[in-house]
Amino acid sequence: MIEMEKEMTRKTTAIIILGVLLGASALAAGAAQKEIYRARDRVMPAVVHIQPVIKNYQTGELEKQAVVGSGVIFHPDGYVVTNYHVAGKAERILCTLEDKEVVSAEFIGGDPPTDIAVIKLNLEEYHGQIKVAEFGNSDLIEVGQYVLAMGSPLSLSRSVSAGVISTRDRYFSSDVRLPTGERTGRYNLWIQTDAAINPGNSGGPLVDMTGRVIGINSRATMFANNLGFAIPVNIVKEVTAAIIADGKVTRSWIGLHCQAMQEMEDFFGTDRNSGVLISSIDPGSPADLAFMKAGDVILEVNGKPVSARFIEELPSFYAMIANQKPGAEMEFKVQRGNEQYRFTVQTKQLGDLQGEDFECKKWGFTAKAITRQMQIEERLEDTTGVLVVGVKRIGPASKGGLRRNDVIVKINETRVNGLTDFVRLYDQLSLDQSNRVLLVVKRGGALRFVIVKAEEESGEETDE
Repeated sequence: MIEMEKEMTRKTTAIIILGVLLGASALAAGAAQKEIYRARDRVMPAVVHIQPVIKNYQTGELEKQAVVGSGVIFHPDGYVVTNYHVAGKAERILCTLEDKEVVSAEFIGGDPPTDIAVIKLNLEEYHGQIKVAEFGNSDLIEVGQYVLAMGSPLSLSRSVSAGVISTRDRYFSSDVRLPTGERTGRYNLWIQTDAAINPGNSGGPLVDMTGRVIGINSRATMFANNLGFAIPVNIVKEVTAAIIADGKVTRSWIGLHCQAMQEMEDFFGTDRNSGVLISSIDPGSPADLAFMKAGDVILEVNGKPVSARFIEELPSFYAMIANQKPGAEMEFKVQRGNEQYRFTVQTKQLGDLQGEDFECKKWGFTAKAITRQMQIEERLEDTTGVLVVGVKRIGPASKGGLRRNDVIVKINETRVNGLTDFVRLYDQLSLDQSNRVLLVVKRGGALRFVIVKAEEESGEETDE
């Protein structure tokens, strides 16, 4: 009898303990649910469904496409932050707000290197009161921290997904390009999250449990489950402030390209934990003119030690240079072999990354001006001529053998110095109704001749 009573007491105690644990778990779950609701309610009213009409020249003709993205209101004057690849090429922008009222918006400015753009709502069209989200501090985030991703995935507006921060310092090569063609990611790392981010989420906020924006959703990985990436909000703060003030972000450039020291430890020795290895230098750049060389290891910049042993440290090094005022002098202490040297480099303003586009309807292709940065990135000899952006699959240029990325340097033996010359010659030949045009192009370092038999323009334009 005594043993039976003891056994019943043990079972009763176990049941009581289990009940307490389950009750505590339920309370914890309830508290977590309330945190999610509070975070949602603080930010969701400021989330904007964006429908821009963008210009696309990639197919060899001007196409106007309606796309979908997201944004978040961050300023009481109606400023909305989104991605550059959402609004950077927009001809017209419509935004749907929390109360489902639709207003137009104006493109204020964008920054392809960080994939950030700012648009401004036309508040005179709006009958309600806008809600403004609060920016947090992305330097304080932690791996495993709960977050919410908000936006319009696959055009499904006002959506929320939940997850955690998987990594706070994900690195992507600066060779990565936006859907609009520009390189991105040189100056920042990315927040990786398993909160679902899909096409359409781009530009929406990544939110912590206090209801503050800690990132702007930017990209996802195709054919992967729950691998999304956001731009840290501290980068967003800097970029949006510059865009509102000046319409753009001004950066300095000296022409350095670097790589992680870890990749070359076998050559430099495993005891080297500091320094930044120069992998290449742009010809004619300030660093080149200062006689810096590939293989140099930068030890100090303006008297302060620098390090990029790991690739995750490279963006902050590039940003340090980019944040200098154009024309500023920077002093570099470098290791070259067994010797150390000091070089003074004067920064230059980073120019436009992409030139203006132009459609040649009669000739069946699109072209753009070549900027200094395009020359460097595309490894072109100079900025002379125009770059072929796209060639219509069935059209005069395609039949003549013109290819994407050809550089047109002459038209009918007349030199083309840039886009202005090209447009003038195109307009003149179109007016003269010339039906055969000889293009001299650079392709793979060699010159080629391309004959284009012009066709009549339909004269019809679409405004989709």
